[in-house]
Amino acid sequence: MKNNDKILDKTVAIIKKYYEHSEKNPVLRYASPETLKKNINLNIAQKGMNIDALFQEIEKIALNSPKTNSKGFFNLLVGGEIFPAVMAEMLTAVLNTTMHTYKSAGIHILIEQEVIRFLLKKVGYRKGDGIFWPGWSLTNMVAIVLARNEKYSSIKISGIRGKKLVGYTSDQAHYSTEKFISVTGLGKEAIRILPTDEKGKMNIRILEETILSDLKHGYIPFFVNATAWTTVLGAFDPIEKIVKIAKKYKLRLHVDAALWWGALLSKKHKQLLKGVELSDSVSRSLHKMMNVPLLAAVLLVKDPDILYKNFNENADYLFQMDDKALNPGNKSIQCGRRNDAFKVWTALKYLGETGYEKRINNEFANAKYAVAVIKKDKDFSLVLQPECINVCFQVKGKPASKICEALDKQGLIKVSYGKWRWEEFIRLMTVNADMTKADIDNFFKHVKTVKI
Repeated sequence: MKNNDKILDKTVAIIKKYYEHSEKNPVLRYASPETLKKNINLNIAQKGMNIDALFQEIEKIALNSPKTNSKGFFNLLVGGEIFPAVMAEMLTAVLNTTMHTYKSAGIHILIEQEVIRFLLKKVGYRKGDGIFWPGWSLTNMVAIVLARNEKYSSIKISGIRGKKLVGYTSDQAHYSTEKFISVTGLGKEAIRILPTDEKGKMNIRILEETILSDLKHGYIPFFVNATAWTTVLGAFDPIEKIVKIAKKYKLRLHVDAALWWGALLSKKHKQLLKGVELSDSVSRSLHKMMNVPLLAAVLLVKDPDILYKNFNENADYLFQMDDKALNPGNKSIQCGRRNDAFKVWTALKYLGETGYEKRINNEFANAKYAVAVIKKDKDFSLVLQPECINVCFQVKGKPASKICEALDKQGLIKVSYGKWRWEEFIRLMTVNADMTKADIDNFFKHVKTVKI
């Protein structure tokens, strides 16, 4: 125990030092892989290290890690933090439960059930079910598997056997849909990548025309993926219109709302997901707008029995007691599964719906302010009027990719660029709810003055 106390003390000291360092240096200055390997001993040797030497290396690693919770990090759809949720994540590693049975996880099964119940209510699935998965991309794969098996239940036993199944998504959808259509055994030719309209949304006319063409040529439409907040532009596919087409041609509708879950916590902005309750399944990525630690991904389904029906296998060496509802391993493609619900529950308990609504509204307010800054400055041009917190803009006479690279390598700001219809632009994400207008002003100051 004395050795554990020493390790805990050193761990807390490193965490404090990391936060102090982040205050003074909100953006990590770029270092090449060669430089990092030279300065930090990453080699795994035959002989172990003593605690003092080991934690010296761990401290170096902490201080040389990108500061995703800082106010200079705009690079991805993650940022900021809810510190009690961070502590819950640390405690999760200490508790080390596996979420396949109540016998193994105990109260944490009940915590996951409560979080799922809360999410189902927010989405509008009156019954439904859901489960946490190790990453948002994987939820899209599971949605495809469910749609495939619901179209032909025999596939689960006999395989595809020449069935010409096809699914549909937009050219602004997340790349995981195209990736996993292949993983599920259908092949990449089984996904139709549809062009979007002038606002980056799925084109409904083209969707129906493509379905009719596929039917005419002997294909079997089975799945359509609607995106609620596309990764680059932040566009919302017209869910209610897609629902009508999905029902007309008997397609299973999945809504990839991984980026956009937080809006349902805001009375002011939840209308952007209008119609989501009519879908068959929804992806959620709670580590984005909710600012909890990675990973926290959920798949919600309207049919309360569909997960169990498709993924249950008899394993009496695991599922030895308790009702099936207490043993979520029988509705997952995994056996052992990490406890990702605890940090989400902790954040929701800490802030409540009211506290979270204020944070979500602030993310929107920061995006709105950023748009106003762009419109006032003759050196900036807005690519598209944003619907959410993706603010895409260009700098007059300067390539976006060069600006982003210079900002990163000079340790000023971390931000990414995107492309749409042959245009390249900076993609500002106001996903960190702790940011203020002053932080947005600082961002634009660096964008304007950085030397490329």
